Order: sequence, then C-alpha cells, then structure tokens
Amino acid sequence: MPKLELTDRFCQTAKAVSGSQTEYFDTIVKGLSLIASEGGSKTFYLHFTKPADGKRARMKIGRYGEGNPKLTLGRARDKAKSARGGIGEGTDPLAEKRAHAASQTVSDMVENYITRRASSRRSVDEIARRLRKNVSGYDADGKKIDKASSGCIGDVKLADLHRRDITRAIDAVKDRGAVVEANRVFEDVRAMVRWARGRGDLDQNLVEGMAKPTETTERDRVLTTDEIKTMWTTLPDADMRESTRRILRLCLITGQRVGEIAGMTCKELDLDRREWIIPAARVKNKREHVVPLSDMAVEIVRDQIADVKALSERKGRAFPPFVFPGPGASAAVTAASIPKAVKREEVTKRGSMTIIGIAPWTPHDLRRSAATGMEEIGVSPFIVGHVLNHVSATKSTITSRVYARYDYAKEKREALDLWADRLSGIVAKAAKIIPMRTAR
Repeated sequence: MPKLELTDRFCQTAKAVSGSQTEYFDTIVKGLSLIASEGGSKTFYLHFTKPADGKRARMKIGRYGEGNPKLTLGRARDKAKSARGGIGEGTDPLAEKRAHAASQTVSDMVENYITRRASSRRSVDEIARRLRKNVSGYDADGKKIDKASSGCIGDVKLADLHRRDITRAIDAVKDRGAVVEANRVFEDVRAMVRWARGRGDLDQNLVEGMAKPTETTERDRVLTTDEIKTMWTTLPDADMRESTRRILRLCLITGQRVGEIAGMTCKELDLDRREWIIPAARVKNKREHVVPLSDMAVEIVRDQIADVKALSERKGRAFPPFVFPGPGASAAVTAASIPKAVKREEVTKRGSMTIIGIAPWTPHDLRRSAATGMEEIGVSPFIVGHVLNHVSATKSTITSRVYARYDYAKEKREALDLWADRLSGIVAKAAKIIPMRTAR
C-alpha cells in the first residue's frame, strides 16, 4: 500500500504494480486512496473509523474521470474532506450513503441516469422516452405517463430492486408485440444498471447474466425498382405531413440516416455549393460528414425551407433554425416520428400486408436501397461506404483514422449524382440509360 502525494498526472497513468490491483494512499488528505486495477480502471475510496463502533470501513467515492461533472483528483479530495468533517461530528458517511440509496426509487434512478449519463448521447431523447414509458412510468416532472407500459417499476425502491422486477418490465414490452423495442429497453436498462452500480446507487449488477429478450436478425430489405417507383408515386397520397414525405425521399436520394435528415439545420447547408455538412455531434461515428447534394436533393430541401418560411410568416414567428421543425417549431422533428408515420400507413387486405403500396418497409430500408442502387450502377462499395459514412470505410484502421485525410468528396458527389439520375429515371417511368462506370 504505497503512500504518495497523488497528482492528476499520476491518476491518469496509475497501474496495478502486482496482482489484480494496487492501492495508492494520498499523503494530502488522510484516508483517501486510489485503487488502480489490472484492467485499467482507477477508483477513489475513503478509509475511516466508524463513529458508532470504532471499526474501520471503506467508502467508494467514485471512478476517476467519470461522472458529470467528471471526477477529478481535486473533487475526490473535496468529497473526502467533506465526509471526514461529518465523521468528526459523529456521522457515518457510509450509512448515510446506503440510506440515501435505500430511499431512491427506480424512477429516481432513471431520471439521474438520463440527466447525468445519457444526456451526452446523440440518442438521449429516444433513451429517455423508452425508459420513462417502459420502466419508470413517470415523466421528467414526476407525473404519471398516460399509456405507460403495464410493467413499469418506477415505484420500486432501489434497496428492494430485484432482477425479477427488471424481467417483468421487459416482458411487458415484449408481450405487447414490440420485440425490437424490448431489446432496446433491455440495452438501456443494462447500461443504466451498470452505471448505477459504478456510482454506488446499487450494490450489485442486477442484469449480469441476463440475455436479450429476443434474438433479432439483421434486416436486409432492399426495395426493387418497381417498389421504388410505386412507393414514390403513391407517397403523395399517404396520410402524413409533407415534411415527412420529403424526409423519406431524402433518405432514398442521399442514403443518409433518417435521424440525421430529420435534425438537419439551415447552418449545415450550403445549397449554392450543393453541400450538407453534418457536424460530429450529430453523427453516429462522431466525425463530421460532408454529404454532396444532387440537384434532386437540393430541390426538395429548397421547397421545404420555402414552406417553413411561409408558415413562419403566417404564424408571425421567427424563422426556426431547423429545416424540418416539429410542432411549435421549437425543435427539429424527432427521428422516431418518421418510422411511426410510415407504420401508420400499414394496411392488411386479403391477408397481405402493405405500406404505401408495397411490402412493409422502414425508412432505414431506403438507406440500404440507396446503397444497393449505387452499387448496381457501378459505384465502388468503398465509395458507397464513404457516402453512408460507415466506420468500416472511414476509420477502420489507424491509417485511415489518423493519417489518411482525403475526404473522397469528388467520388461521393459523382456517386450521388449518378444515383439521383438513376432514381429520376425510375420514378419518371422512363427508360433512361445510365452509364455503367465505377466512381473513383
């Protein structure tokens, strides 16, 4: 048990000297230690004597570099000093921590997780929706949610929480036929429980060893040429907003993710240069992505912006920064609303199910169809990967991540222009000849 004056630099590089972990005691704050594990984690603890019985105890303060705000050496020292001050007055910080955890409910854990951990994630809105609707049963203001899942466990105390409660919550989602949602909820709960365990809100990882509720297979739905033609020409008759129709068309034209298109802002666009620059914060792989826009795409975006401006003028409100504003124009339309709008068009007739005139499909299938269509007209799969901004194409090796900075803008533009030409021919029902050449 080495003793030394801990520094942030030391905490960043601390390693286990021998065995699975090594504990380093700080010479500045009495009782404060840093345990470095063989796996690379570093955790602060406070050692103290219990006021009640004089026995030695150890309380976890937290993992170095984690939390919101992140736990630094300075913050760890402040927490240790505060706890030691209470000990001097006869308070047991470990007992207080356990009492606080015992008083928390699952609903409290859900809100803490959304605020302190999930808020930095691109999909925070969807995570919050799933956890509140299917696990907590309460909204951010502590009010019960209408039409919440029958398996909600928000009122269960964390001290009483058992894995059977988690199973009950997830089973309720699965039993209503939402098997994909059940898997997503399970993943959310697993991440939340691990986080709560790391904080000390839970004493054990209750999801350890639990299996996903449903084994799903990767979708491979690709719309045929005839299906694209039918979908495109039937789309104007669908019972949905025109902005939703435009998002679906752009999914097929650009091959980008529905959430990225739905969240498009005017600042991201340079329509004169026919470019859409998606900032890293809105991209799955956290790298800025430049999407060349075909004339077909630019026309749709211009029409959408014109409609938004006209509506803003009629309503007497400022023009919103979003190309596809949601109700009230205070935020962009949510990504989840688009597949829901498509799903509402599902019709069953004579035992056969269709959506907008063709076999059931999702907005993500349009992205896959665009990728397949580009390959069919001779675009290299490598260039298609860059158009889609797939990690496998853009940062699969240290060379591509760090050294190879070429952005393939020319090749991406050529690919998307070729695809737009092909798509125009399909939807116009014209026998248009497309050059079968590979984009370099």
